[in-house]
Amino acid sequence: MEDVDVIVIGGGVGGLAAALAFAQQPALKVRVVERRAGPGNINRGDSLLPAVTRHLVRWGAMERALAAGANPVDRMQVFHLHDGKIFEAPLTDPDGSPYVVLAHPEIERILADAGRATGRVEVSFRTSLRRLVEDGGRVRGAVVVDEAGREQQVRARLVVAADGSASKTRELLDVPFFSVPYETGYYIVDLERPADYRDAMRLDLHEDGGVMTMPQRAGVVGVAVLVQPHQLQLFQAGTMEQRLRAIWRRSPLLCGMPHVGKNAHLYRLHRGHAARYVSRGAALMGDAVHLTNPTAGQGMTMAIEDGAALARRLSPLLAGKADEAELDGALAAYEAERRPANLELVRWSHWMGRFFSMPGPVADTVRRNVFAFGRTSLGQWVQREIWGHVATRKAS
Repeated sequence: MEDVDVIVIGGGVGGLAAALAFAQQPALKVRVVERRAGPGNINRGDSLLPAVTRHLVRWGAMERALAAGANPVDRMQVFHLHDGKIFEAPLTDPDGSPYVVLAHPEIERILADAGRATGRVEVSFRTSLRRLVEDGGRVRGAVVVDEAGREQQVRARLVVAADGSASKTRELLDVPFFSVPYETGYYIVDLERPADYRDAMRLDLHEDGGVMTMPQRAGVVGVAVLVQPHQLQLFQAGTMEQRLRAIWRRSPLLCGMPHVGKNAHLYRLHRGHAARYVSRGAALMGDAVHLTNPTAGQGMTMAIEDGAALARRLSPLLAGKADEAELDGALAAYEAERRPANLELVRWSHWMGRFFSMPGPVADTVRRNVFAFGRTSLGQWVQREIWGHVATRKAS
């Protein structure tokens, strides 16, 4: 049996960020368990917005991200197939926190390494949750099992569920979760970097669906393609050549650019939210309690913000050996802070996703006119307000 202060179930970005946040308190010992063999999921987000890079700076992880090849992105550009560039805006943050792009496996890796470097975080891969340890109606730890089938009981003052949308921990905690599928999907693929592409968040509008291009590792760009219902079969079962030709038709920038590497994936979209974030003395966070349309780029940001808020509320009490009533008060404050904020972002992401996924020439004209308005003084003010809401917001 092992005793820790916090056990985090799930070692994705959210869980690792939470562990690193708790580790800022020198008195705490944190254990992370993750069923996968190691960091890495090519089909997840790779944008670290200013809302979270300020956390990475404070936690000592930002230098690791830059050393791993994180690309700063300082502007957004919108192009149209027939009109060329129709909008450009800076992606700046008043306090100087950067917007950077880094491959998702590297984000997980730098968070795991930064946590271990504190000497207060242990990350156990190929280890999964078997059951929760409960006593007196309160969760007091977990029984975990490694790849060899060996069980270990880990007692903890706080159990954190960060094990994704299919969370086993959430199920064991009897927390209802409501999700709704979208008809559309996203196709994620790495392509050779075009010679005339400059580092930017670049959106190519098209009536069949937009194409987002972002810098990746040297010589490579990451591409996200909105896939309408009638195109799902093509991007699921078509040949790579057929998929590339569909992308090339939408984006002159990418025309002729070959697929790089082995990873390309179509994934279906959902939105959802849990009924509560706390149950029987345990906390839930990240995709275990919220799913968003990825168009607004909020999923990973929300998960990191959850971890930061949870640690901010609970770390001093855990270090100070507070009683259970005080811990429960802090957990309630965490839920009161994060649930309404995340619900608003789920809704915001939904409507933004709907705006960009409307098919056909009329919808295409509407989007072009909206971005043309963005070039006016009023439109620039609106853009700054939206960017502040989406990317540069600060925690309370």
